[in-house]
Amino acid sequence: MIPADGPPALQWARLGGALALLAIDPGGLGGLWLRARSGPVREAAVAALPVLPLPMRRLHCGIGDEQLFGGVDLAATLGTGRLVSRAGLLAEPATLVLPMAERCPPGLAARLAGALDSQHQTLIALDEGAGADESLPTALTDRLAFHLDLGDLRWRECPDLVFDARDLEDARARLPHVRLPDHAAEDLVSVALRLGIDSLRAPMLAARAARAEAALAGREIASVEDLTRAVELVLVPRATQMPAEEEQVEDDTPPPDEEPD
Repeated sequence: MIPADGPPALQWARLGGALALLAIDPGGLGGLWLRARSGPVREAAVAALPVLPLPMRRLHCGIGDEQLFGGVDLAATLGTGRLVSRAGLLAEPATLVLPMAERCPPGLAARLAGALDSQHQTLIALDEGAGADESLPTALTDRLAFHLDLGDLRWRECPDLVFDARDLEDARARLPHVRLPDHAAEDLVSVALRLGIDSLRAPMLAARAARAEAALAGREIASVEDLTRAVELVLVPRATQMPAEEEQVEDDTPPPDEEPD
């Protein structure tokens, strides 16, 4: 994750925007990769998570398959004399909160990635890693629309995030009817390539973010502003390079008062 340009407080505003879009399309946008040290800034961010419509379930990096997918409830089976199954955490749509996500083992990352592909779950990955040596596995970062780093923020730069529940509910109802303008998908792919992003999921997530932005604004077709906002929230944090400046094309046309040889 490349630190975003601009003052640190801008990241807090982006967090509010990301959570609003996740509240509108939680399964389609996958979730949020949030890098922040344990402390009041991260606690303030976590305090805003109830805006998401799905019930929250807390995970840990050592969680097993039986807890995730379910299994035999041994106590109930012995007590009733018949086989009783117990549902796992992934049985119902939920917002999955994973603390210390930088320590997520590959096996768990693969299982959560499969759950995200079903678009029934949303993942909030709380990453305390200080560098590239400790980071969320690519299998998950690729599936989470929003990547934010709050490492440079101070608590006084983090006012309460306020959301209008009615507006978000109306936007969720409007979302299925919102579409992108012609050629918008191709344009997002082009922008992703110029930013050095080699994942096909990134422009797809940006497209969903643009539609959610339009739904929040009450539009049936995503505008240039919606697409620009999606690029800022989804693609720019994934950038591995800055776009090269357009090469100047020399104009060989002679001035009007000169005749060509």
